[in-house]
Amino acid sequence: MSHASHHAYSTSDPSSERASIDAVVTWVDGSDPEHQRKRLRALHQDADDEKLLETSADPTRFQDSGELEYCLRSIRRFAPWIRTIHLVTDDQQPDFLQEDEDLRKQVRIVDHTEIFRSYEWALPTFNSRTIETALWRIPGLAPRFIYFNDDFMLVQETDPNDFFTEDGVVLRGTWTSMVGTSLLSAQVNRLMNLAAKHILGITRSMNHLLQTRSAQLAGFEDQYFHVPHVPHPVQRDTVARFFDTREDLFEENIQYPFRSTEQFSAIYLAHHLEIKRNRAILKSDDDALMINGEMSVPGLFRRKLRRIEQGNVTFLCVQALEKFSAASRADIQSTLDAVLR
Repeated sequence: MSHASHHAYSTSDPSSERASIDAVVTWVDGSDPEHQRKRLRALHQDADDEKLLETSADPTRFQDSGELEYCLRSIRRFAPWIRTIHLVTDDQQPDFLQEDEDLRKQVRIVDHTEIFRSYEWALPTFNSRTIETALWRIPGLAPRFIYFNDDFMLVQETDPNDFFTEDGVVLRGTWTSMVGTSLLSAQVNRLMNLAAKHILGITRSMNHLLQTRSAQLAGFEDQYFHVPHVPHPVQRDTVARFFDTREDLFEENIQYPFRSTEQFSAIYLAHHLEIKRNRAILKSDDDALMINGEMSVPGLFRRKLRRIEQGNVTFLCVQALEKFSAASRADIQSTLDAVLR
């Protein structure tokens, strides 16, 4: 697979629109009573949808355990060149922003109603895949943006060249064989989802199937570039141009208030469109790390914290923080506090 040439991303004129890079973070406070009411009402209406993922409405998907504050602080600390942080929410605002004036100045709250303007029928939605499909519609969004889940964090200094080239993106991951996307494969994945949830307590989300479907839309048949849980560089026009010609796919993908096996990811689609056009530099993901409270092994957990402390990690994802013991949670928080001070 040929890759884009290594043209450095120039920010020689930081005031220009072309040089601007924004961050986009999606977040929800699932403990908010009003949000819970809306979610339960929508779930009741959607209860008979056989394509609904068993784990898609799990309360842990909407739980806020303080990850967002670390996410935003890490962007400010290790990517000070970011112009604006767009925080995409459902009529909510994190309390800690009221106490941090400097951070509040850099953060713009974007309500779901803004990105779903003219498609209000898709609201309310509790589905990150649906929301990601419309992120490119954020008013005033920079031509290039980096998409963060609220549990993504930077733990080392970064540079625009870590994410973008002059005419493309820098992606981290590995080439992987396509997994089946047939009805049978989806059913097998659904059973695995149930087993993982009920036996292991793990909320799987069929990420491989999602990435496969997204790559196929970009024209890949045998392999796809599997991207782990790292911040995603996206060129806004890549997504906008695709949906300008395929509005049917846009509408199909935003119709689900909860995650469905029928959906693709606009983010992974964008990655594969860039690869197809030879506008992506592909790197290994050895500078990325995940810590997951649902699958934590004590010895390995300690080694991961040491890697962060020693500066051997740039991109960190902390999943299911609420599932860690109080002691482990305190260890993670003290490690992050030390890195971000």
